[in-house]
Amino acid sequence: MTPGTLSVQLYTFRDAYAADAEGTIARIAGLGFKYIEPFGIGNHGLSNADKVAGAQKLRALLDANGIQAPTAHTAAPMGENADAVLDAIQALGTTLPVISWPGEVPGFERNVMDTQDGTERFADALNEASRHAQSRGLSLGYHNHWWEWEQFGGQYAYDLLLARLDPAVFLEIDTYWAHTGGQDMPALIRRLGDRVKALHLKDGPATPEADQTPLGTGQVDYAAAVAAAPSVRWHVLEMDRTAGDVFAEVGQSAQKLIQEGLSTWQ
Repeated sequence: MTPGTLSVQLYTFRDAYAADAEGTIARIAGLGFKYIEPFGIGNHGLSNADKVAGAQKLRALLDANGIQAPTAHTAAPMGENADAVLDAIQALGTTLPVISWPGEVPGFERNVMDTQDGTERFADALNEASRHAQSRGLSLGYHNHWWEWEQFGGQYAYDLLLARLDPAVFLEIDTYWAHTGGQDMPALIRRLGDRVKALHLKDGPATPEADQTPLGTGQVDYAAAVAAAPSVRWHVLEMDRTAGDVFAEVGQSAQKLIQEGLSTWQ
């Protein structure tokens, strides 16, 4: 198995970043990261000019610290704002934009996959966004939480979503949330195969609202997840919330992956 390349979701450090963006990016670089996954790129609440300006500002900070953003959580490029969202993504240097939850798609909310009709409509919207991304040479992805494994009619919403999605839409599997959703995570990842291009790796008690913890200290078998995806390059660390020092804990997780030969910095 070829080790994956470490990245980290910037949302992990959102409080520090809001207080001191420049210092936070420098601290992330100081941990050893060469890659990062930003969030909120092309936010639909911003003007089109601000979408691009925000991405350019972040790109300058990343460049100054030797960090790249191959993946990013972005707004869906759709409707009259599609070009501005795509401009922001490309200004950042990202080639793999990811829709991180339904609220990033205009007209949809968190509970859209509570019904079969909603799930199908959401899949159609992602397909539209993917076509816009492909027009710029970009590949659009989708990142799961735990709610995609609600069932209706004996079928998981996630399976219905995937059946309707264009195969060009890749998957970023959040291993923690898949586990929280009751999935046999390695089996899921193996079943999805080459469609998976990135893994979110985190640990903890595997309940939606609990604090998360460094890898190897919770309920998630991160090593099994990595082993199930030997061709996936991007290993993206993330902590949605923690009671500890988030910089220290992310650094601890990164070093564990490196020491176990599962990931590298490059």
